[in-house]
Amino acid sequence: MKTETITVRPPVDTRELPRTHPEPWFAQTLASHGGANLKFRVMRGTVADFHVHTSGPECFFVLTGTVTIDLDSESVTLNPGQFFEVPAGVRHRSRVEGEATLLVFDGLAP
Repeated sequence: MKTETITVRPPVDTRELPRTHPEPWFAQTLASHGGANLKFRVMRGTVADFHVHTSGPECFFVLTGTVTIDLDSESVTLNPGQFFEVPAGVRHRSRVEGEATLLVFDGLAP
């Protein structure tokens, strides 16, 4: 019987990441599986470029601050505890005035 070695990564303290990464835009991948990614993102006074995900949606869950997601048709403002899914193929960008932290899910299968 073959025994598989499984590596367990230590916990990531997301409360420390904004303090240790003062740049306007910081993202750390917390987990990846099958092409899907879970990222912790810090945004400070930042506007992302418009872009499109063709292979699956991009999802945003705001932890602190306020994040605005601009679509071609509307803008959606998210506050702590709110979740928003941008469907695959929809052009969008995120922007923050001040500072916000959020979880971003991408690469999800449709």
